Amino acid sequence: MPDEIESVLQAAIGSDRPAASEVIQALLQQEASVRKSRVQLPEQDLIGDWRLHFVTLGKVRLGSKRLRGFFLPAFLPAQIAFQPAEDPVDSPLNVTNQVTIGLIQLKFTGPARYEGKKNLLGFDFTQLAVQVAGQQVYSGAVPSSRANQKFKDISIGRLPFFAFFAVTPSFIAARGRGGGLAIWVKQ
Repeated sequence: MPDEIESVLQAAIGSDRPAASEVIQALLQQEASVRKSRVQLPEQDLIGDWRLHFVTLGKVRLGSKRLRGFFLPAFLPAQIAFQPAEDPVDSPLNVTNQVTIGLIQLKFTGPARYEGKKNLLGFDFTQLAVQVAGQQVYSGAVPSSRANQKFKDISIGRLPFFAFFAVTPSFIAARGRGGGLAIWVKQ
């Protein structure tokens, strides 16, 4: 990662935050650099718990005039975790995505797999757990049109995915299938 990009992104995860437009420009430059050089980011570096720290509003591209994004406040924790699967035959990874809003916690879980050649992590949320004030009020399957297929047989192009372009010990950054950018910091 070029020094100037790394310094902006390191500042973005610290307490002395740069402007959102500066962070987005650094993310776009890093994404372009990884694509151009075809760097393969290692799957094992994604393993762990990550807190969502910064997101863009909608699709953003290099040269775009509308670079809007925001840092997530600490009182609205959103986390994602990637762990090796217990049974890696159908899916080598498990993904957990959870958000807490006041006394309500939503936790989605499911299978995931990483295609290192393209730095794509495809996933499918198959389970949902809801807690209110620490008490579980719902736990069950998430309806899916892919429920009758084995996860390993589903093309990543048909799954939600993240295209990672920065993976460091302290943060990861990716573009989602919808075109937005995000930074997660290590928990």
